[in-house]
Amino acid sequence: MWMLDNQTPFEAERTWVRDKNGVHHWIVIVKATYDIDNNGTLSLSEEPMEPLHAAEYIGDDGESSIRYEADMVAMKPGTDIYLNAVAYAPNEKPCTELGVAFKINNFQKVLKVTGKRYWDGAFGGRIQRSDPEPFISMPIVYESAYGGFDQKDPNPSNHRIDFRNPIGSGFAYHPNNIIGTPAPNIEAMNQDLGKGNPAGFGAIAGFWSPRNQYAGTYDDNWTKTRKPLLPLDYDPRFLMCAPSDQQTQGYLAGGEQVELVNLTPNNRMNFTLPKHSFQFETYFGAQCKLHHSQLVSVVIESEGPRLIMVWQTSLQVGNDGDYLDKTVITQTGSIQ
Repeated sequence: MWMLDNQTPFEAERTWVRDKNGVHHWIVIVKATYDIDNNGTLSLSEEPMEPLHAAEYIGDDGESSIRYEADMVAMKPGTDIYLNAVAYAPNEKPCTELGVAFKINNFQKVLKVTGKRYWDGAFGGRIQRSDPEPFISMPIVYESAYGGFDQKDPNPSNHRIDFRNPIGSGFAYHPNNIIGTPAPNIEAMNQDLGKGNPAGFGAIAGFWSPRNQYAGTYDDNWTKTRKPLLPLDYDPRFLMCAPSDQQTQGYLAGGEQVELVNLTPNNRMNFTLPKHSFQFETYFGAQCKLHHSQLVSVVIESEGPRLIMVWQTSLQVGNDGDYLDKTVITQTGSIQ
């Protein structure tokens, strides 16, 4: 019962979810991990990543940047594209400021990365950022972008949090509270840091804004009338973890062209997303239902470098879950 017969070279896993109407959906995930060489050639990794039931963080859970968001979730309404990125100075020559970019088809996003710097209040009481330190490589993480959680005031009513990026720096109830602390060194290329907008390529957590706006309302009325079902105002966009400008309407199909600039040790890399298609045959005794998947996650990693792709299918099962025996996964097409 509830078995997988995975006939592909990729990792696969399954789970159950219920939608906000209480209907059960059989979720099956296929996940491919590729190593990328200096020429942009992809090869299946000898250490593939398994589908994840929970998010993985780079540090303490909930208190650091997400490295990988969970895969075993309800059907996403589009494709998430996010990067676990590192900025690399050209020719390993130390620099204090660097533009980095990734492009997929006609979409391009550019960030400015500077060396480490701090908030200094020694100049006539005016708070400003110190000069950036030289660097050869710099992780692009939300800890280094604008945001933060200011808890320095002894009065809790004066504590402030930036829900767009609670782990960042530069956000405070009073400017003096940031003196001596790290200043943001990741920002949008054409944006004045003084505007105070977080910037990054990586996944954002579900309790951060804007994701939390789609989670729905969990109030007394929900407790009395809906629990344990999802709220009526739940929006499946809550499942999308990439920055909003790195989410697609509809799904990527594979075959898209990717370009990375100053995000790999050789500084410029081009490759093509593999194009795979799968068929899922789910058996309920002698009855078989065919279904297909969509590409829901593309994760690009500087270190390696590496590419991770996740396909997801959702089969509405209703009350037949007890009769579901297995799903057979076959690969029906591949362009690499």
